[in-house]
Amino acid sequence: MDEITRRMAEAGRTEAAGDYREAARLYNQLGRDIQARHGRFDPRALDAFEGMARAIGKHT
Repeated sequence: MDEITRRMAEAGRTEAAGDYREAARLYNQLGRDIQARHGRFDPRALDAFEGMARAIGKHT
């Protein structure tokens, strides 16, 4: 399992456990790291930011 897949799964488990604030933080950091390493428009970064938005929506 590559690092991006592992970190996305970790954020997903955190979200599923109900820790939405931490999940949003993990998704956000992953999205930023992907952009820094693979380019601003890498679709995996967009997936991470969508996860962040979903976690924030569940938090409120």
